[in-house]
Amino acid sequence: MRKLNRRIQKPDLPEQLDPINVDELKGHSFFEMGTVKKAIGPVHAEGVNFEQLYFNDVTFTETELPTSQWIDVIFDNCDLSGIQLNSARFSRVEFRNCKLAGTDFDRAIMHDVTLTDCQAPYVLCNLTELRDVQFDNCLLKGANFIDGWQNNLQLGTSDIEDVQFTGTSLENVDLSRCLFNHIHIDEQNLRGAVIAPEQAAGFIEVFGVKVKG
Repeated sequence: MRKLNRRIQKPDLPEQLDPINVDELKGHSFFEMGTVKKAIGPVHAEGVNFEQLYFNDVTFTETELPTSQWIDVIFDNCDLSGIQLNSARFSRVEFRNCKLAGTDFDRAIMHDVTLTDCQAPYVLCNLTELRDVQFDNCLLKGANFIDGWQNNLQLGTSDIEDVQFTGTSLENVDLSRCLFNHIHIDEQNLRGAVIAPEQAAGFIEVFGVKVKG
């Protein structure tokens, strides 16, 4: 019997949020309850906490926020390309129609996170914990998910061409609606994944089988 996925929790935000400024980003500062619309960066600050925030059309430039914490946060039409979020923690966070090209989520911990209609080629999720995380209709071409851990990772209709899953088990992950010709994964970590019949031939080489023409 196929495992039923846990329902991913949505951010818990008040209906009305006043605009706030996050200009003074300093190490271990705290921001909560507001809407952010102003561009951020260049900045480097560690251990910053963000809670119950709505980021709308925000561009992050040369931004480094390692070990930051994000709880009940929505990013809507934001550009987070290339920013450093390594070892950050995300809980009940949504990315909607965002740009995340080369964004660094290495060693991050993600719980109840959704990314929908996002452009995220070459995103980095190495050594990342992905618990109840959904990518849907996202461009993930060339992304790295190396030596990670997942429980209820959902990839929906995303483009995962040339993605690196080396060292990351895809057990119970449904790839059947994903777009790809080739991904990087070994036999052991592919076991238990769900694929469509037409995708099966592409995985034969992983098991060392050759098809005679």
